[in-house]
Amino acid sequence: MNRFAKLTIYGTFFAACLYGLMANTSYAFIDKGTYTYIHNEAEYSIDLPDAPVGATVWADQKDKVPFLENPPKFGSIGEIARVRRVDIDTGDTYETEITFLKAERDFLLSMTEQRMKDELNNLYKDMNLDNKQETFSAGSDTLKWATLTGFTVDENNNLMFNSVHYVMGLQSIMIVKSRYNVENKKFQGYYDTMAKSIKYEGLK
Repeated sequence: MNRFAKLTIYGTFFAACLYGLMANTSYAFIDKGTYTYIHNEAEYSIDLPDAPVGATVWADQKDKVPFLENPPKFGSIGEIARVRRVDIDTGDTYETEITFLKAERDFLLSMTEQRMKDELNNLYKDMNLDNKQETFSAGSDTLKWATLTGFTVDENNNLMFNSVHYVMGLQSIMIVKSRYNVENKKFQGYYDTMAKSIKYEGLK
């Protein structure tokens, strides 16, 4: 089966599964336990299948601070947290990476719909995303949400679903990037639960 045919068939398969997830509030294949992640200074919370492993983002770190044009100059400015699960029976993988960063108001005001979408597309500039979809919504003040999704085929010819959510608050941003094997129903459940759980909690 060629790559295009596989993407077409699995794209239809994924859409059907996603419809089933959204139409049914009981997910038999989702583990009952979830971990609600929210950084002490973050404005958004998110439900994950496990507690993530986090690393602090420092203003003076050697690695470039992602996403921000002019990040704060001192102290702790955020966190990168990761969750990864592997299906021991199939070798399938589920990965979510969360980047939380404190941001200046001028930066938040400058981030238009197009600029947010450009940032998300830049994350996949070295990948060929098939069936790419983009969405955007805006609330009051600087509250905004952009999403990019698409499919890739990995080196083992497995179809992978990729997504990234970019949410903005009043004093911070959060980027949630995920990837998993489309055919793994449990991992589809993890993603569906995670995506629906992203919630604005307000300022602390």
